[in-house]
Amino acid sequence: MLTIPDLNKLKVFYVVYMNKSIVRAANVLNVTRSAVSQSLKSLEDETHTTLFVRDSKKVQPTQAADLFFNLMGPFLRELESVLHQIETGKKKPTGHLRIGAPLDFGSNHLTEVVAKFRTKYPTVTFEIILGVPVRQLDKLMQGELDLAFIDNGNVFLKNYPISVETIQREEFALVANAKFYAENVKGKHSLSLLQSLPIVDYLPHAPVARMWFKHNFGKAISDLKVVYSAESVRAVVKAISLGMGVGVIPAQMIPKNKMEQFKVITTEKNAMINQITLALPLSKKLTYTEKAFISFYKNNEYNC
Repeated sequence: MLTIPDLNKLKVFYVVYMNKSIVRAANVLNVTRSAVSQSLKSLEDETHTTLFVRDSKKVQPTQAADLFFNLMGPFLRELESVLHQIETGKKKPTGHLRIGAPLDFGSNHLTEVVAKFRTKYPTVTFEIILGVPVRQLDKLMQGELDLAFIDNGNVFLKNYPISVETIQREEFALVANAKFYAENVKGKHSLSLLQSLPIVDYLPHAPVARMWFKHNFGKAISDLKVVYSAESVRAVVKAISLGMGVGVIPAQMIPKNKMEQFKVITTEKNAMINQITLALPLSKKLTYTEKAFISFYKNNEYNC
């Protein structure tokens, strides 16, 4: 016969997992640290598994804990939403959404969408976590994000059990400072020359630059010379403008008042298109609030 653990213990587990600390969990639950520890120990005894590796300052979830959390997280957030709806007598979005996004997309475009959504649904709060796709997907699969907007999500389908949907497209261009271009490129857009140039990218292994070379020359390049990396389009644009090297950026990010300071490096191929995609775990069941936010985004012409 199936034995379901005590729901109070599951609540304690959930708060400990979210805070990664027994002390902080005790403060949130307004109980003693000892009470939290005893509840966890009892839950582990009931489930015959270790849920956390403990040390003096924090607790580290085990794989079993991740499985518990991935199951419980959506349920508890939906429960919170339902209880609020019962209390108010209305079915409307409420609760807290954790959304991953690229730095500049999240800082600007997504924040504008969130502000408009909260104007309509002020009981929903948001936590926007900015970063590169792999880190966002890791958090998504660990249950630390409810949904994520990532660059070119289809690239990651082989490595992550996710579904992706394109919500925005933008043209990417390889660009250089005009002076750097005149001194180092001189109109020669050959593979041998371009791959020898110093590269500015978003990560040390230059994934975006490598995608540009693959798109334009059909070859995977493994020996690019990365001289600067930063997880920000604006930082990369700045580095390029200072003549540090060439880099791939969204074409619309080239400052219109400084167009003469940048040179776009083209080939016979069409421009590379970057896709901002909405990523969700294949096993995820969307809560009412998550569905409402995604629908709001799509139906209010925020996507391109």
